[in-house]
Amino acid sequence: MDRVLVVCYGNICRSPFAATYLARAAGDRLQVRSGGFHRRAGRPSPPRHVAMSRQFGIDLSGHLSAVIDAEDVAWADVIVLMDRHNWQDLQLLGAPSDRLVWLGALDDGPVEIPDPYAMGEPSANQVLQRLQVCSSRLAGRLSP
Repeated sequence: MDRVLVVCYGNICRSPFAATYLARAAGDRLQVRSGGFHRRAGRPSPPRHVAMSRQFGIDLSGHLSAVIDAEDVAWADVIVLMDRHNWQDLQLLGAPSDRLVWLGALDDGPVEIPDPYAMGEPSANQVLQRLQVCSSRLAGRLSP
């Protein structure tokens, strides 16, 4: 069973959405965690993001952010990231390059998936659509 760690900066929007989608799509074939680099853990997803995610069948109402560390990196067989800042932070934690997957590389858009936190609803919904498409493709590639 593959262990997948999905990361973004705050672990309140992108990574919990993608991790929840991956876990559901892969069933019991994957162990999935999410985390971020924001120093404070225990933050909920913003209500607006929870509502938009629900439109995609993703329930983040009970999500609380987690801060990743070197132990999380060592645990993961695959580390899914969203942008260059995640990549830089993962390098500082000693993440092996061969375990890193840029989620945005799995569709025709830019390799970086921007943070929808401060975006207007139409742009944020486009990000969620990309997260769904890319997570679906990743689940297919990680399945045996």
